[in-house]
Amino acid sequence: MAGKKVHWILAVLLAIGLFLSGCGARQEPPKAAGEVIKVGIRKDIASLDPGVSGKGGPDPQRYLIYEPLLYLDQDFNLKGRLAESWSSDDQGKTWTVKLKKGVQFSDGTPFNAAAVKFSLEYLAKSKRIFWPLERIETPDDYTVKLVFKRPYAILPYDLTTAEIFSPTSFDAEGKFKAPIGTGPFVFKEWQKEQELIFERNENYWGTKPKIKTVVFKVIPDHQTRAMALQSAEIDVADYLPVNAIREMEKTGKFSIYRKASPCMNWIAFNTYREPFSDLRVRQAVCYAVDVKRIIESVVGREIATPALKGPLSSPAHEYIRKPDLEWYTYNPDKARELLSQAGWKPGGDGVLEKNGKKFRVTLIASTLYEEGKAIAEAVQADLKKVGIDVEVRVLESAARFDALKQRNYDLIEMGGICPHNDPTPWFGYYFGTQHPEYCVLENRQIQELVNKLYSTVEPEARRQLFYRLQELLKEQAPGIFLYNQEAVTVARKDLRGFVLEGGMPGTYSYLRTISLGS
Repeated sequence: MAGKKVHWILAVLLAIGLFLSGCGARQEPPKAAGEVIKVGIRKDIASLDPGVSGKGGPDPQRYLIYEPLLYLDQDFNLKGRLAESWSSDDQGKTWTVKLKKGVQFSDGTPFNAAAVKFSLEYLAKSKRIFWPLERIETPDDYTVKLVFKRPYAILPYDLTTAEIFSPTSFDAEGKFKAPIGTGPFVFKEWQKEQELIFERNENYWGTKPKIKTVVFKVIPDHQTRAMALQSAEIDVADYLPVNAIREMEKTGKFSIYRKASPCMNWIAFNTYREPFSDLRVRQAVCYAVDVKRIIESVVGREIATPALKGPLSSPAHEYIRKPDLEWYTYNPDKARELLSQAGWKPGGDGVLEKNGKKFRVTLIASTLYEEGKAIAEAVQADLKKVGIDVEVRVLESAARFDALKQRNYDLIEMGGICPHNDPTPWFGYYFGTQHPEYCVLENRQIQELVNKLYSTVEPEARRQLFYRLQELLKEQAPGIFLYNQEAVTVARKDLRGFVLEGGMPGTYSYLRTISLGS
């Protein structure tokens, strides 16, 4: 009798346990191996609303939900994503885009010219795009005609960054309510500053991804993100410290993917006040800094290409780089000669003096990359050798850009403004008339060239404009061009099918093609 009682109790306990595991605990069934990928990211997205810009530009994760009309392939060639073709009339004042047919948004609503018009007008109203747009016409369901107030040559490149979304993403009052795009993934969950989860769009119009679920885990600290990859907490990571990349490469347990980036990291001079209002001083500092040594010893050739050919040193810009242009090389004797010509003489403590004033300046360093402060300190050491005393201050991005806007700096470390492979917006941002608050050098010839870049469509004519612009920038020495950041992605060894598209929006394009496991 006692034995039967024990068996009865065990049966009840087992039934209760099954009930709790099936319902009370709400445990999800385990996902099949290779269906989920965890990606470590350095910063969270700003918003899922396509009208909200991220910290430093569009949040690249969003391009997995909202696709652009065009994209840059892995060789930086323009290709159609949602567009079949694009062409210009009137020397770039009118552009006609033919759309792909048979495409639907993830909620089943049709992708058509009306949706494209809605998207571009919303982005313009939200100041996500700053095009000189006069109007958008839709002659039929699959044709969009963009008419500009003046010629706008870089539109095809800009179309690689303009997200297209369904009008159903907004409520009747025009407020954003849900991210509805045509992309290979759909939104599932977002815990701010922790993780962002996307699921595969099972009704995707193109080739469906092999990965079912993407989990973006926010890990701001670069070293912590590297350790998370090493401990298999995540599967993929980028923007890792060079030492961590080297160590992981040695183990043979990780795959390292490298790609040239169009983004230029540099140090701008405040040309609006002394001492850098003097061209000779600016040129002297360019000669005084050993860029090659600094990048190779501080940053690492694994993640950076030294800017030994000026602002267009990236392999991605070879097609517009002036081939015979020689940039500043390390020459401290030449630097001292130019400083002497500018009236700066050695002082008793080794610091140069002029009219009773010491040559003491401040360099604002960046926190965007881990090596930002180390680069600033290396520049500080080089300038000390020629008699310039530099104080290094490290500022977060918002404070750094505020200092740039207020022109409250002597030297300031800047990352790239590179939404795509055409550097016209970069030149326009720092040297043109489009954003005067960020312009670091007012030069009429340079500004005219930048304006012509915006209005010149013919490729060879554009190339000649870029050539002349590089010559003038070398002559005027607006800053120290340091390096192009290599796009380095480190992943677990069994990741297959990695393809990284060109341009900034291509950062997570590999999620379209990869698979995990053998």
